[in-house]
Amino acid sequence: MFLALRELKFNWLRSALLGGIAALLAFMVFMLLGLTRGLSEDSAAWMLHNPAATFVTTTDADGNFTRSFIGKEDVAALKKANPGAAPFAQSFASFGVNSADSTQLGAVMMGLEKDSFLAPKVTEGQAIGGSGAVVDATLKEDGVQLGDTIILKPSGEQLKVVGFTEGARLNHQPVMFVTLDEWQTLNPRAGGTVSGVALEAGAAGELPQGLAAQTRADALQSLQGYKEEQGSLLMIQVFLVAVSALVMAVFFYVMTLQKTAQFGLLKAIGAGMRTLAGSLVAQVLLLTAGALAVAAAAMFGTVQVLPAGLPFALSWSAVAQASGLLLLVSLLGSLLSLRTIAQADPLQALGQG
Repeated sequence: MFLALRELKFNWLRSALLGGIAALLAFMVFMLLGLTRGLSEDSAAWMLHNPAATFVTTTDADGNFTRSFIGKEDVAALKKANPGAAPFAQSFASFGVNSADSTQLGAVMMGLEKDSFLAPKVTEGQAIGGSGAVVDATLKEDGVQLGDTIILKPSGEQLKVVGFTEGARLNHQPVMFVTLDEWQTLNPRAGGTVSGVALEAGAAGELPQGLAAQTRADALQSLQGYKEEQGSLLMIQVFLVAVSALVMAVFFYVMTLQKTAQFGLLKAIGAGMRTLAGSLVAQVLLLTAGALAVAAAAMFGTVQVLPAGLPFALSWSAVAQASGLLLLVSLLGSLLSLRTIAQADPLQALGQG
């Protein structure tokens, strides 16, 4: 550690440049991780945060809620076998606010029983009931306020905004919650069917013929477009971390090559391999840890000025995991440089001197 600190202080400009490069790479990793996680959250926030453990749909729907139509008899049988089961219905809606010629907006309309465990937690206003709707708070950015009248297009039916909730988005659209009875009235073609039945318990037991159960994880994969989108985002994250790690490892390796003569001289005056290796590892740890701290501070500062509608989701735990991975890769990169230290020849270094 003593040698590492002395060298960092003596070669402060080189150390600052290396640390700056590492900080820029880490900042890029943090920002892109936040953006990809934000897109994932925006695509399936309602599925990720509701308390359901199992979803039941029709077998021929392959888990897709929009293609599932469960009849009243099957819903009654599921409720009898699974007390607390929560039927829900889903459709897409286009609407204006307060007037028929207002800007057209879109949402996922979700019909729920008022006392269902799926009922949204209201952050402002009151719960669903009658012809009232609880909508995701992101609609405030489009000018939607409590008490506004939602006019569905093209039919012209009206709903009143009675409350707002957080984290209710699906397929990159806000969710609009209404009572199941109201949803059935607004969607007469459904013929009294529902899209699915959610269960808090993990197992659904014996199901009526033509129905199939799936876990929350399986239901996410069946969500329209979710699997393909997550595959692309995962590949972006993997390549980003791999390239950043490779660049950092190369920089530390080049830094070690530039000091081959110095390592030889230190060996000539009695420094052991353990001391030199410890100095190198300590330098890498100090530079990388400092760079990660700067990058994390810059990232959280940048988040404060991002546009409100930009999907970005990154917690301190995710930052800690990404930082640990980058730190581990940097250490592995420094271990590749130990061979250079071991091959440093004291006689050759003295001859160069």
